[in-house]
This record gives sequence, structure tokens and C-alpha cells, in this order.
Amino acid sequence: MQIKELNAIKKNWTHEKVKIGLIYPNTYRVAMTSLGVQLLYFLFNERDEIICERIFKPLDYKIAPYSLESQKKLADFDILAISCQFEQDYIQAIELLIRGGINPDVRQRKEADPLIILGGPSVTANPFPVLFVGDIFFLGDIEPVSEVFISSLVNSNKKERIEALTSVPGIMAYAHHFSEKGKWIGDNVRSVKLKDISNSFFPIKQIIPEGVKGTKNEPIFGKAYYLETDRGCSERCKFCFVGHCRFPRTSRSLDSLIDIIDQASEVNDFDKIVLYGSAIAQSGTLDELIEYIVAKGYEVSCSSFRADYLTEKLLKALKKGKQRTISLAPETGDEKLRLALNKRMTDETIFSALKLAWDAGFRKLKLYMIYGFPCEREEIKVATKDFVSTIRERYFPTGRIGISMNQFITKAHTPFQYTSMIGVKESKEEQKWYKRNLYQIKNIDLSLYAPEWAIIQRVLSLQNHEYYPVIYQIAKGRNTVGSWKIALREFDSTLDKEAEWKYDVDESLPWEHITHTLEKKTLISSYKKYLEIMDCK
Repeated sequence: MQIKELNAIKKNWTHEKVKIGLIYPNTYRVAMTSLGVQLLYFLFNERDEIICERIFKPLDYKIAPYSLESQKKLADFDILAISCQFEQDYIQAIELLIRGGINPDVRQRKEADPLIILGGPSVTANPFPVLFVGDIFFLGDIEPVSEVFISSLVNSNKKERIEALTSVPGIMAYAHHFSEKGKWIGDNVRSVKLKDISNSFFPIKQIIPEGVKGTKNEPIFGKAYYLETDRGCSERCKFCFVGHCRFPRTSRSLDSLIDIIDQASEVNDFDKIVLYGSAIAQSGTLDELIEYIVAKGYEVSCSSFRADYLTEKLLKALKKGKQRTISLAPETGDEKLRLALNKRMTDETIFSALKLAWDAGFRKLKLYMIYGFPCEREEIKVATKDFVSTIRERYFPTGRIGISMNQFITKAHTPFQYTSMIGVKESKEEQKWYKRNLYQIKNIDLSLYAPEWAIIQRVLSLQNHEYYPVIYQIAKGRNTVGSWKIALREFDSTLDKEAEWKYDVDESLPWEHITHTLEKKTLISSYKKYLEIMDCK
């Protein structure tokens, strides 16, 4: 794959330089929409003694993975740094290693094989399903420790690199923290938390692909520049990993963001600025930022907003930036459940925001909803149907309303890590109910996530190293629901069994030795409060 790119870095390969293959286990189109790829790429390449090249998943399965800059094989690199944004990336990462001729099992690799480092949000939450893949796991945000982390990589061999890395905050090393049977033997590891994003490293230059419009390699947002406004979240919705592992939120100041845009416009060629962040509207200055972006001649794209932060001024600014859809995540139409989830928004708050959006000229609405929460009763479904119906009748009388309706999925390091999920059959019945009732409302688009994949995501989110054989079997074959059923059967399990089991609040968890900002007792207290509010038996 040869794609013309602005700002890609091509260094001469010399013996004394450390070669890092930066793997994002997905296609070029998806990978080049990741700000994390841009950040790591330029962070590593700042050092003259390091060559960092990108490795993505080839569209053709028959082609072995290779680096984009020099077409090097995986085995040519000293280090393979794998960024896992989502749990399914575990499967694709192992698949790429196998396709690239690298043994994915650390216990069977040789000294001459590349050092493998895994990081990213899913690794920070629970690295144990892929415990036997990485030599090193990095937990948390890289920026606060980037200097000492990268310096540790500039050692002469794998053994010295591992030894140096073990003293870096946020590092979990297989050989240092585990016995051969996977038993924890080291000290606890605290995830690294970025406290001041305004003064942290940001890639002013970004790789902008050219000549890919309309092709399979065009990034999701097109010819765009990616700007992170904030990181983490302080809301602590009970089902959300970000609100617990990246608590509290840190945001860039308006002056800092404007300065980045001014510098970026000098060294990049883009049409649109994509604003990244878990809670981008909470700074209170988003409208001013968008006004500035529009004045510079760029379009704007934002993710979903909290309804309680939408203002008339912000919505008008978004229209100027050619944002076409307003996206909200009410999660449920039942106000009591929403408040129990710590999603502290009343129906009236949401309706008021939608009226503002309609008056500002928006005619496309996207709602993110979840079903199957613990102790969810029949009346909650009815409330959700009535909620959507009210929106259509009173606040968005015409235009399309898209609803992404997904099953609740248990996540590590959240209060709901102690609860089960509904099984495949019950989940499909829930989906039938929503199809039957929501399609009665005019101009509704309903998107549903297959229950089987929701439960598979739970396996990858909650299980430990004992499930590595299952994951490896999937990665070396085909990642299909049928393959998962076969693999789980050999493990004396089924998808429904994986949905129904749960950890007890007094039980030792696989990630017990990984510490984040919020303590376990805080999560347990939050979980019990939910059970009390929802009158769970």
C-alpha cells in the first residue's frame, strides 16, 4: 500500500538506531482516524536515535503486515508497540503477530524476537486476557512519563530494555510481575494519569493522507486534523470505564487550543477539525473555540454532547461549522434509571436541549441508548418508547432520528464490574420489542448490536489469563460468532454462561493489583447504591 501522505517521517535505517513498529490492529482507514497513533508516532520520532514506523492491518488477508514508511517486516523491528483502543483489538493484534511471523506467546519467544509492548484504554482497564502476549504492558497516559519511558527503550538489547522499563511508572512487565503460571508476584502497578493536558505534548504536525477521497483508505472524517480538547471525565456514570479510570477530567485551555490551531494551520493541509474528548462541552468555551475554527475557514466535527451543556450559542456555532447531526447519549428514557446510573439529567433537561437544537436549525438527531441494565424492568422499556415518541412529537417533528440501541456490557474498574449481563435469547427478545415499538414512530432509524458480540466483548473485558487459549484460537482462525462458540465449548463454557456469571464484591479480581484514582471500596459503594435505588432483589 503506497499512499501519498503529508508529514510522514522517513528515516534512514542504520544499525545503531532503535526501530519501533507502531501497530494499530485495524485498517488504514480506521487507524488514521486515531489521534493516539499520531501522538505516539511523533512522540517516538522526536528522538534522533529512534525510528518509528506505522504498521496497520492489510486489506488483503494474504498479505503479511508491513510498515508503511519502509515496507519492513515485523521481525525487522527491535520493538513492536501495539495500541489497543478496544477489546476486539486484542484478537486483531494477535492475528497480526501470527501473520507477521512473530510468536504471540511471550513464553515461547526468543531473545532475538522483538520486544512487544501493549498499551491503550483496553489494556489499562484489563490486560490479563492477553497476559501472555506482551513482554511489557503500559497502563494509563504516556505523556507524564514519556521521557523516561522512551529513554528506557534506547538500551542495547531486549533484556536491558525490560529491566529499565520496570522502574517506569505505569509499567507491568510479564517477567517481573508474574510467575510462569501467571501468578502475580510483583508490587502493585498504578496507572499513569495525565493531570495537566494543557502543558502536555501534542502532535502539531499530523499525517494527512492525500488522494484517498472515496477509496477504502480514506479516513472516517476525511481530510481532517484531530484536536483533543480534554481527557477523562468527572461524571462517573456507573457503566463507563472512562469516568472511573480516567477520573477526574482535565481540559486544555481555550488559549492553548487556539495556539495549537494556529500552529497546525501552518504545517498541515486539512479541511476539517475533529474535536476529541469525553466531555468537550464542559469547558464552557466550546462555542468560542468553534467560532475561531470557523473564522479560520475550517469545518468542525464533534462527538456526542451532554444535553445539560448545550446552549443556544454553542448550537449556532456548530451550525456555522457545518455540523449536521446533534448526538446525545441519554442512555435510557426512564428518568429514575438514568439518575441511578449517575447520568444526572432529567427528561426536561434533555427536552430543553433538543428544542434549542431544533430552533437552531438541526434536523438530524442521533441518540445513544442502552438496554439490559441490572434490575431493568418492563416499565423501563415502555418509558424509553414514550421518551422517543415525545421527542418526535414535540421537539423533532420532522427529520431523521437515529437510535443506536446497544446492550449493557460489563466493564472492569466500574461499579458494574460485579454484575452479570442478560443472555443471548433474552437480549434478542428485548431487541424485538424495541423494533416492534420504536418503528411505530415515524422516520426512526434503529441500529442494534448483536447480543453475541456484546457478550464476547464482556469476555475480553472481564476474564483473566486463563482465557488466553480461547483468544489465541480465535485469532489464528476466524473471528466469528461460530468460532467463539466452538472455542468456548472446548473451555466448557457458552456465550450464555459468559453472560450470567459475575464477580462477588468480596472476591479478588484479576486486576486487583492495578490501581486507579478511585478505590475498590468506592466502586462497591456506588454499586450498592444503584441496587438500593433500583430496588434490586
